[in-house]
Amino acid sequence: MVFSRIRLQKKAFPETRYLVIDLEMTGLNPEADSIVSAGCVQIHQGRVQLGSAEHHYFLPSSLMADDVGDSAHIHLITDTQRESQGESLADWLRRLSHELLADAWVFHHATIDMKFLTTYARRLGVSLPKVPVYDTLVLERDKHKDDPLDSQVQLSLNACRARYGLPLYRQHHALSDALATAELFCAQQLS
Repeated sequence: MVFSRIRLQKKAFPETRYLVIDLEMTGLNPEADSIVSAGCVQIHQGRVQLGSAEHHYFLPSSLMADDVGDSAHIHLITDTQRESQGESLADWLRRLSHELLADAWVFHHATIDMKFLTTYARRLGVSLPKVPVYDTLVLERDKHKDDPLDSQVQLSLNACRARYGLPLYRQHHALSDALATAELFCAQQLS
């Protein structure tokens, strides 16, 4: 996957179909930690398509941790939710590859999410599509080269949104973060 640092042309933005994805994990190491939930929403014709929004919990498996562990206090996902509402991560990755097609993917802090997606796709034998990947964090950092944004606080999703006058969202919920990232991406393209 290629992480794009190129600002999109305004006329190309509405013509491109984007899938905005956010993952919640039990930690930051894809070799040792698990994906416990995902949220995604599409941007099409320059608009966030709320009807396309999806939120998924993933069942524990032999390839993932049995429980959410210490991460539960951050993303508020319980083992009970995963067991009662969960689905197979492999099935969702296959949908990502075949049904949830887009011209490009968008993340806030793509490096982490993509490491998890590629690690788990490899482990589960799923081939991910080769699409450009845009990172709202990188786009925001590049946009402020004259006044560098270096700290995690300055580059958090809510801090980036605040610079565009967007409202604060509850963080560390996959669907909420996917919607927040989609709105931020639109604002970045239109400013």
